Amino acid sequence: MSFQSTYHANGKLLLTGEYLVLHGAKAIALPLKVGQQLSVSEENYSDSIHWQAFYDGQVWFSCKLNPTDFSVMNTSHPEKAETLSQIFQTIRTLNPAFRHNAGTKFETTLDANPEWGFGSSSTLISLLSQWAGVDPFALNELVFRGSGFDIACATADGPILYTRNNPVQPISLDYPFSDQLFLVYSGKKKKTAGEVESFLKEKKVSNQMIGEFSALADEFAGCRNLYEFNKLVHFHEQQVGKLIGKSPVKAVRFSDFEGEIKSLGAWGGDFYLISTELPFTEMKKYFENKGMDTVFRWDDLILKRQLA
Repeated sequence: MSFQSTYHANGKLLLTGEYLVLHGAKAIALPLKVGQQLSVSEENYSDSIHWQAFYDGQVWFSCKLNPTDFSVMNTSHPEKAETLSQIFQTIRTLNPAFRHNAGTKFETTLDANPEWGFGSSSTLISLLSQWAGVDPFALNELVFRGSGFDIACATADGPILYTRNNPVQPISLDYPFSDQLFLVYSGKKKKTAGEVESFLKEKKVSNQMIGEFSALADEFAGCRNLYEFNKLVHFHEQQVGKLIGKSPVKAVRFSDFEGEIKSLGAWGGDFYLISTELPFTEMKKYFENKGMDTVFRWDDLILKRQLA
């Protein structure tokens, strides 16, 4: 058996505009150097769709789907299998001519821990859209109702300015102080779909606020000074905190830290951006003492656009 086709999608982080990007605010989105790969092959001896998801050499999710209606036949994780079934059904809705043979085998490989919130779901949408030839933004909207920034990141070659339902704008984020920027895993993954549903249902956002956060994205994109960057981070955290009725994470958990800390994406989980003049070892020790030992340097994780 040989693989017939392979696909790749980048992971993501959202630097600015969390929550507001859902309402059309411009945001800075960051494709990552890690992502997910998909290989699709045919097994003549099988009458089902066979799915295996790998991370770190181990299968972390598997299932078999009925090739006729995509119902779950058996699985290691019922909730994930139902989502996968829904994705296949939605692909058929978007493309009624979508057909494939029984015995199709899918293998995905994640470069990063699925608990980190780097986009195991958005990369999956992108990968299956590439394979099935459907619009990934339409598929994402029907399945997850997200803003789509993560879908844009999946095939971008560097940082972007993203506005919902608008063309992606590539930008350069060659921060001169990037060696003073770090990314720390909070230790808990946030269920983005639930956060999205709750925010869209409960929060009213004015056009003025959307405009202010769009302008903030432009300021972040043009910033070339650490002091100004930290002021932008602090202001952004304060404004989002007022909007969602929560205190910024630095005030709640890290009030003694020398530098600024920004939530990335839905507040209360996944990764934090750390901006500090502390040496890497000292910064890392601070967070390790808080029980957070997954730390990346900005330049090791954020995909940088290669100039021609």
